[in-house]
Amino acid sequence: MAPPAKTAEHSVLLIEEYDALAVAIESALKKFAPQHRVHVARTLPEARTTALAHGPGLIILDFDPPHPGALAFFDQMKTGLPQTRVLVIAAGTPRDLPVERGGQSALQFLEKPFELVDFGAAVQALLGPWRETGTSRGTVRDFGFVDAIALGCLAGGDSVIQLQAGDDRSGQLHLHNGHIVHVATSETEGEAALVEMLSWNGGTLIEMPRVNFPRHSIQAPWIPTLIEALRQARKRQPPVAPPPPSQPEETQPPAKTGPKILVIDDTEMLLIFVEDSLTIARPDLQVTTVLTGLHGVKEAERLVPELVLCDYDLPDIKGDEVCRRIGADEKTARVPIVMMSGHVHEMAAVAVKLPNVVATIAKPFLSEALVTLVQQTLKEGPLREQPKAPAERNATAEKPPSAEPPQVSEILQPQMAIDIAADESSRASDDRSPISASAARTWLSEAATDLSANEVLLDLPLDVVAMQVTSSFQIGSIRARPASPTVTIQIPALAARAALPLETGFVLGPVDIDNDGHISTVRLLPTRQPFRQVESRTAFAIGGLTVLPSEERERVQLMSVEASRMTMQLFAPLELISVEFSANLDVRQLVLRCRGSAVRVTLNAHASAAHTGAMFVTKAVRLDESQHITELTLAPV
Repeated sequence: MAPPAKTAEHSVLLIEEYDALAVAIESALKKFAPQHRVHVARTLPEARTTALAHGPGLIILDFDPPHPGALAFFDQMKTGLPQTRVLVIAAGTPRDLPVERGGQSALQFLEKPFELVDFGAAVQALLGPWRETGTSRGTVRDFGFVDAIALGCLAGGDSVIQLQAGDDRSGQLHLHNGHIVHVATSETEGEAALVEMLSWNGGTLIEMPRVNFPRHSIQAPWIPTLIEALRQARKRQPPVAPPPPSQPEETQPPAKTGPKILVIDDTEMLLIFVEDSLTIARPDLQVTTVLTGLHGVKEAERLVPELVLCDYDLPDIKGDEVCRRIGADEKTARVPIVMMSGHVHEMAAVAVKLPNVVATIAKPFLSEALVTLVQQTLKEGPLREQPKAPAERNATAEKPPSAEPPQVSEILQPQMAIDIAADESSRASDDRSPISASAARTWLSEAATDLSANEVLLDLPLDVVAMQVTSSFQIGSIRARPASPTVTIQIPALAARAALPLETGFVLGPVDIDNDGHISTVRLLPTRQPFRQVESRTAFAIGGLTVLPSEERERVQLMSVEASRMTMQLFAPLELISVEFSANLDVRQLVLRCRGSAVRVTLNAHASAAHTGAMFVTKAVRLDESQHITELTLAPV
């Protein structure tokens, strides 16, 4: 065997035989491990040479399809690269196995196919910052019997794994079609033999081809069989002896007395990453992690933490239900909650309805963004008063104006993703009923001149299709359609401007309409085409005149000539909900919420919305089949 390589903390070895997947995974690694050089190997022999030459800090093995000789490969790496961590990507990986085997096993597993969020969490957790915590997360040095069983079963073939744990302790485990069918030691066989072998410490592993077919002493599938055997083996382990009296007390780590933080997420590697990131930034934090929503609710009641970090998509109950149950308990009702998810739009829509959710953070996120948000939320302290959990209501139900808006913490993450918990107070005036002229002018003027961190001013050029004129020849309403697919926006937040490639321009995407026919959500899609200013045209050539009967009075509708339309600029204040990213973390779309129906319209293309123009409200919106705006009807205030 080649001499051990020098450890290279800034390299990753990817073992992937398919070129297309190798390119995709390598691209993702540039996002989650930007300081690490990636080496790609197609086979285990090639990987062995590359690993010993470069000493990667992380080995990523795509085990679907399986690589023959994996057990021997990792057995060699135990002496060659003892400090290297391993992530195995395969179909059929056991979700409960990591909890039962503890943190000292060498292999971490990721189910295939996987989401980018889960892959990023695993990579970030395994590459650090766990070293600074003083706790081992399992390296190749820890490769043992449980890891060998998992690899053999995931391979789906027939083999025999022999474990020699001393001169007098030896046993064999037989696999058939990827399942444990027989286990035997010198004294027993079946499940009892498996429990006995799992209780042995260390030993030598040898994988041999299976040449005969003994009787099946184990009938159950391999995952529940192995998990139950691990539980039984743990009961057989002797209790840990207390330290000798002579050991000085100062060697014991000091008890943590900082704020209690509860983290609820079903991805073990993300829990590891979050816990390590927080405890390194602030060692006195008391961080508790759980894998399910129901367990999280119980732990919240027991701990009464200062902060809860909760995943939106949990395996048993959804994150919004977890938040409701925590908010309904008097003991935990004032505990602030930060919701986490890769489903940014769905999470944001749910979070604004929950009074105890003070912020959201989009997965994947970097440790710096997480730590900043947690420190800010802890500084704000508990909710000022016990919120009342909202009853179930339809999507268009509005809170009463007198309702106390919850405190909202906002965090911008220019490196990876942006997500902002919407402030209920910013929507207090989002009333779909008619508003007074003075209120509309004041509201829109303030929005145009003093936008807060999560507000956006949309500049949309419109072609006038028709005008309705009252009997006194004043404008009754305007029908218009977008004059250009590209739009411009104003974002006051410096972090947001740094995160978004605004120089590429945006295209008006699909919009959502509420039950009253008003725009509720706007999406902006990035485009490589530069924004081109649309010149306003003040002339309005009339091509037809129609008298429209009305219950109150007759209205005159002036129709424009197709070849010569009036063009105007519409300025609308919007609220930035989230920025959604594609699989390769390019900006996919902005999602914005309308703050109301009031807009400002001007015929001066170069004018600022804060100083010129007339006030209008949107009365009707027409969409095409793809939910793009085809026409707006505006009425003056």
